[in-house]
Amino acid sequence: MNTNAITPIQVRSPCINVCEMNPEVGLCRGCFRTQDERDWWVAYSNDQRREVLRRCEQRAEAFKNGETVFAPCVGGVQSVKKSATS
Repeated sequence: MNTNAITPIQVRSPCINVCEMNPEVGLCRGCFRTQDERDWWVAYSNDQRREVLRRCEQRAEAFKNGETVFAPCVGGVQSVKKSATS
């Protein structure tokens, strides 16, 4: 067994403990994630998490500039489990 194997580091949540949705724009006031992105965070791959972070940065900048159109939600995750009948 290789004891020197590197464990992949998970992309950290952008949460800053200001967990309140802004109903006017549908985004968290603290991290600029959508409710779905907050709910699905634990199921996202690192690539999906990086995409969420990219969109959060875009949304924060747009919000700061007074814009009202924001990057769309990354969405949910499809289960990769095979059904019992497969």
